[in-house]
Amino acid sequence: MDRHGNRQKHLNPNPIQRALLDKFHQRVVTLIRQTGVTCLLDAGSGEGFVLKHLQQAQASPITIMGGDFSADALVWGRDHLEHHAPLTQFDVHHLPFPDNHFPLVICLEVLEHLPDSTVGLRELARVSAEYVLLSVPHEPFFRGANFLRGKHLRALGNDPEHFHNYSGRSFKRMLSCVVDVVWHGYSFPWQIALGRKRS
Repeated sequence: MDRHGNRQKHLNPNPIQRALLDKFHQRVVTLIRQTGVTCLLDAGSGEGFVLKHLQQAQASPITIMGGDFSADALVWGRDHLEHHAPLTQFDVHHLPFPDNHFPLVICLEVLEHLPDSTVGLRELARVSAEYVLLSVPHEPFFRGANFLRGKHLRALGNDPEHFHNYSGRSFKRMLSCVVDVVWHGYSFPWQIALGRKRS
C-alpha cells in the first residue's frame, strides 16, 4: 500500500482514522441531501471510495458520475470497489462537460493537489448548474495531526502531494471569489464548504 494518498487514507485500519472518515462522509451525505439534487459529478473521485459510500448511504435516488486524472486510481476502483457509477478520466483544470451540466459537483480533497486550484474551482463552477460541494484539509490542524502521529516529519507534517495549505479563512476567501458560500464548517481534520453558483 502507498505510504500516503487517497487509497492509503481509506484503507488504513487505524480505528481513529476510520471514525474520522466516517464522520466526514456522513457530513457530506447530509449536505448532499440538503441540496435536493438527483444528479451529481464527483470530480477527482480517485478510486471511488466516496462514490461507494454515497451509494451505500442511499442519499436519495441519485445519479452519480465520477472521474479522476489518475487512470491507475480509476482502474483500481473498478477492480476492487463495488459501486455502479460511470467513471471517466479527466483533468479538473479542463473538465470535458458543457456549462451547467450537473446540478451538483462535488470535489473532495482535491483542490490542494492542483497546481492552480482557482482554475480548477472555476471549472467546477462552470459545469455546475447550481451547487458545488468542496473539501480540503483544515490547516494547520491537518499538518499538526500528521506530525503528532509521526507522519511526514521532515516536512513538519505537510503531505508531499499538497501544493496548497488552506486555513478556514483562506479557503473561504478563495471560494468567495468564484461562488457564493452557503455553508462552511469542519469535520476534523478537514473543512467542507457548500457553494452556490453565481448567475
